[in-house]
Amino acid sequence: MSTVSFEFLVFFVVTLIAYYMVPHKTQWKMLLAAGMFFFCAASGPKLFCVFLVTCLINWIAAGRVHKGEQKILFVAVLVLDAALLIGYKNLNFFPETLELLGGFLGLEVHPAYFHIAAPLGISYYTLILMGYLVDVYWGKYEPEQNFFRFLLFAGYFPQMSSGPFVKYDVQREMLYQGKTIDKNRIFSGMERILWGFFKKLVVAERLAVMVNQAYDNPQVYGGITMLFALILFPFQLYMDFSGAMDIALGVSECFGIVLPENFNRPFLSRSIAEFWRRWHITLGEWLREYVFYPVLRSEGFRRLKKACKKKWGRGYEKKFDLTTYLGLFVTWFLIGFWHGGNWACILTGSGLYYWFLITMSEICTPLFTKMKSLLHINDQSRGWILWQRIRTFLLFCFGLSFFRAQDLSLGWQMWSGVLRGAKLCWMKDGTVLGLGLDGADFAVAMISLVWVLVMGVWDKARNLRPSPEKSPEESSEEKSGNLRKILWLVMLLVVLIFGQYGVGFDSTSFIYQQF
Repeated sequence: MSTVSFEFLVFFVVTLIAYYMVPHKTQWKMLLAAGMFFFCAASGPKLFCVFLVTCLINWIAAGRVHKGEQKILFVAVLVLDAALLIGYKNLNFFPETLELLGGFLGLEVHPAYFHIAAPLGISYYTLILMGYLVDVYWGKYEPEQNFFRFLLFAGYFPQMSSGPFVKYDVQREMLYQGKTIDKNRIFSGMERILWGFFKKLVVAERLAVMVNQAYDNPQVYGGITMLFALILFPFQLYMDFSGAMDIALGVSECFGIVLPENFNRPFLSRSIAEFWRRWHITLGEWLREYVFYPVLRSEGFRRLKKACKKKWGRGYEKKFDLTTYLGLFVTWFLIGFWHGGNWACILTGSGLYYWFLITMSEICTPLFTKMKSLLHINDQSRGWILWQRIRTFLLFCFGLSFFRAQDLSLGWQMWSGVLRGAKLCWMKDGTVLGLGLDGADFAVAMISLVWVLVMGVWDKARNLRPSPEKSPEESSEEKSGNLRKILWLVMLLVVLIFGQYGVGFDSTSFIYQQF
């Protein structure tokens, strides 16, 4: 059941009405029932049982490992969670590695690849469960005694398909407290859902037609046309993923539950490190808290740090902080593995490529500072900031192209095609329209894309959308009522009129839903 389908809208409206009709103390049970129905409808009974058993194991384990008890059980359950995630989502990493190794050694290897249907959102709920178990083991909070309340936390349906990642101590009060109907909050949530529909159906699906056409036919397109398609993919992914987040957060807002934001205008970032603090925010926070810092605090890294201090002196971190760079290496390897489970993603697409850029940026910071001083560059000038943003986007675009290609050779073939047959008449001669869109659809895609990006900036300045830090009533008072109504009415009409999905549209295919 896709969140942009008519079936989901009916399911959501029915659940919302029932949620506010039942007594406050049973509202969380209504959300639990809705979540279990949603999961079962999307994954089927067998995979639903996998989810239930995983939750049960983690719930039982959490009750026994509280405050550092039974370390063996704690580690065993974490390993089981990781094994289930890898088994369902990343199992083909191993035959791919074997085939690549065989090719490197000059051996002809033909390993078997696996095609296994995975439970809905396994990459999300597994990490959420692992984070919960770690928090309980560390004694951050008491384990939940009621299994069904715990099941709601793990299976809260707005976040199941594409996240965001949540923490139990932050969400538990909002999940289980009764809510009184608030029309401002519901209207605000509906607006955000509409915004997500606009991003997905009007913008992302049109961009997908052009991107897919280029990536599926790299031998046909070249020059500026190929470069145009490569640059479009980050925007397609952003519209697709942030659109899914808008729908999830808007649906949750209607129930009076605030989910964490996952994006903060990433294309305004001035460095790769800043970009990843603004993109998929909750995944970055999860990895920092449960991977990066624990790795740095591990016994092996502590010994390494002592050895580095002994060899290079106390101030060595300012020049070359080896332990931090190795911790980042582990973290970025796992980011790439989580995103794709193949070497294209691990090395370039969303993994070690960004580790290299961030690490080199840190190492070379003194050199860059001296160069700016010698060249009298004002790093706060508009021109310099603009250059940093363009540079960051292009670096992200290069790495992301391998994520989309899912193959190192295809990724290189795409970029080598940029140097082939470059033309400056790509708009005039209709080359871009050959990427699958006619003139009208191309115009709608470009105008809508610019509209979303401009609104992202204006939203912050004008507070068109309610801030998570403020109550719906406070945010509502700050908005310009008439202008707001007109804008969202126009948005609704645009979605209804221009929500054409393009060739090969599949309403279930949010990009990040595959993880």
